[in-house]
Formats: sequence, structure tokens, C-alpha cells
Amino acid sequence: MDPNSYSVEEVLNQLGNERLIHSITQVDLAKAKIGEDLIFNGFTLRDGKKSKRISTYFVCTDCHNTTREFDDASSELAEDRLHYAKENGLPFLPGSTLWGIYNRTSFYNDDYVEKYGDLVINARDSLANAVQLCSKYCSSGRYIDDWEMEAIMHYFKKNELHLSDLDIPDKDKNALMDGRLSQTQKENLSKAITNSYRQAYSATFMETMDRAERPYGDGGNAENGKLIYKKACMFCHENKRVTYLHLDDGKLSGLFLWRNRKKYTDQSIYQIVRHGTYSKVGRKQYMPHFTKEKMSDDQLNDLVAYIKQIAKR
Repeated sequence: MDPNSYSVEEVLNQLGNERLIHSITQVDLAKAKIGEDLIFNGFTLRDGKKSKRISTYFVCTDCHNTTREFDDASSELAEDRLHYAKENGLPFLPGSTLWGIYNRTSFYNDDYVEKYGDLVINARDSLANAVQLCSKYCSSGRYIDDWEMEAIMHYFKKNELHLSDLDIPDKDKNALMDGRLSQTQKENLSKAITNSYRQAYSATFMETMDRAERPYGDGGNAENGKLIYKKACMFCHENKRVTYLHLDDGKLSGLFLWRNRKKYTDQSIYQIVRHGTYSKVGRKQYMPHFTKEKMSDDQLNDLVAYIKQIAKR
């Protein structure tokens, strides 16, 4: 059997690692298809009827990709993510990809406690609880039912990591075919595998840059900024897809953002990228913020450089 086809979970279990809390032995493809419907559409057909929407305002794919986002599955650098998005035609979103989430062991990490408080306590080490937090609060929706959770988990299982997804040397893969590994060899191989992908994504919240420190696009790469604008900003804002504000790559949109660049309000690109907005009565749609890992300050400056360019057409 080709070791590349081995699931990461299966291999780690064989090497002596503890089973995942949400471990599923065998994926149920019918349930996985229902889970896919829920993630992409927010509802599915059940007994011939349309199920209740998880959220009136968002679906999972508004904030999360469902395919890999990095050439190197162990990376979380914003620059690497943008490069991969460019090469593979992906949007540049504020949430981590759902690809490989089945293999992660920690969620809502680091500074997310600042936004969600005690809600993250039960979500940090539980994929199911993390899904519930996202469904209820991040999507301005509701808690999902047991059958929906089961379906989503089977979708995640269907898209779990395999050794072929990781940068593992062939000698280590071939060693798995040998059932005579010593305990030390097992531990070393286990470490090599877990170091080859993200078991958790960091989340560093950034404060709005002080007005005196803002470069306003000086030295920025406008071509890079154009990519970010189209793959991040316009993904949600073009034609008001999931928001009240329409943005395009025309002069009026550029002028709106450029004229507000010095402010500390939601109209300022410096403010909105780092703080986003919050769901509230009468405006359940909101904008998630970008952490340092999802958009670096250099990338933000590239974005402003492009905004300046279209504003001055």
C-alpha cells in the first residue's frame, strides 16, 4: 500500500498518539454530502424538505476556504497564504481554512478570548464546540442540531489530511511500512508528522495603527494590494454580496476609502481591517477583522497603495 494514501490520523494512532476527541473511524459519504450542503449553503434537503438555515446572513464559506491555503501545510504566514491564493484562485479570507480542520486539536486560539470571552473556554479543545460557537455567534445564526453536527463532522473527516498533503521525507514514509520501529523511532516519526501541519492556527489581534505611524501606501506594492482588494474586500463587498456596503475597483470606491484613511472609524481601512465590526440589533451582518496572521501590516500597506491608485484615476 502506498504510504501517501495513509490518513494522518491513522498513522499517528499507530505510532501511539491519543485519538482525536472527535475521531470518526469510517466516513459516511451520505452524511458528508449533507455536511457539505450545510457548509456551502447553510441548509440541506432532509426528507424532501429544505432544512432550517443555520444563519440568515452568512454561510461558512464567506469566511473560510475549504481547500488548502499554503504550499507548506505547516505555514501560517500571511505572505505564504496570499501567494497560494494568487496561484490557485482562492479568496483571501479572515478565517482559517476548513481543509484539515479535522486534524487540528485547538481552536479559537490566543487573542480570540478578547473577542468571545468565556465562550472560547469550551471551544478551545473541542471541534464540535468550536463549530457551535461559530454557528451561533460568528455567523449570527443558531446552534446546530445533532444531525447537522454529525454531518459536518463527516464532511471534515472526508477532507482530513493524508501523508501526501505533508512535506514528509520518503524515508520516513517508507519507515511506516516497517512494523519493527523502536519506541524512539515512533516518537521521532510522530513529531516529524505533527510538525508538518498546523494543529492550531495562531491569532494575534492588532490595534489600529496610530495615525502618525500610518504609511498611507508609501513604499507599498500596489499590485499586491490589488490582489488583496479583489480577493478579500470585493469577495464580500462587491454588489453588497453579504454586506450593506458596495465596493468595486472604480474611482468612487477608491475615493471613499482614501478620504477616510486618517480616521479611527469603521470607514477607515486601518480601523476596519484590525477591528472589524460587531453584529447588533438591526445589523446582524458584520465584518470580521483580520489578525496579523491573516493580513500583515505590510499587506495592509499594499492594500492602501492600491486604494490610493484607484482613488487618483
